[in-house]
Amino acid sequence: MAIAASSSGRTSEAGPYNERVIRLFAIATMFWGVVAFLVGVVIALQLAFPVLNLDLEWTTFGRLRPLHTSAAVFAFGGNSLLACSLYCVQRTCRASLFGGPVLANVLFWGYQAFIVLAGTGYVLGISQGREYAEPEWYVDLWLTVVWVIYLVVFLGTIMKRREPHIYVANWFFLAFIVTVALLHIVNNLAVPVSWMGVKSYSAFSGVQDALIQWW
Repeated sequence: MAIAASSSGRTSEAGPYNERVIRLFAIATMFWGVVAFLVGVVIALQLAFPVLNLDLEWTTFGRLRPLHTSAAVFAFGGNSLLACSLYCVQRTCRASLFGGPVLANVLFWGYQAFIVLAGTGYVLGISQGREYAEPEWYVDLWLTVVWVIYLVVFLGTIMKRREPHIYVANWFFLAFIVTVALLHIVNNLAVPVSWMGVKSYSAFSGVQDALIQWW
């Protein structure tokens, strides 16, 4: 069976490993990490020096704080997990990513679009007011589509593997993908006020809504 060599010298029986998208996720991880930490420094200074709120609604602590936490969790942490999982699954399966460069690029740029949509929403005051789940319904829907693409790429790579065994790391990555999907979908079930507006209300109410959020 012919074995193809990648530009970096690494090979797989299914063809070259897709290292370009991993490199992109790694660069995005570093970029968003710097953004998250810088915003964190700014809001920390705002607590001591309120004048740094600049008397502008877009730069107040209340709007920059979710920007900091989401940038750290979803942008910095999310990109690093995507890079790590896509790097590992190719080598443990001895197969290139399912869907080829096209689907991998859709996944990368789709995830970056989610980050930008969520971040600009916070600055503009568009938020559900849920900690670590601030994005409104239209951003949640976009992330759901991107996450399904992620599952397809990851699971598809496992299904086309040349390695007979499925390494335990891949089971953990799959559990991570499914668990995040479950938490995201249930916690963000909402009814939009209108399809042309950004505001929505939770599908749950009162204590049930609080229990879902705490869960």
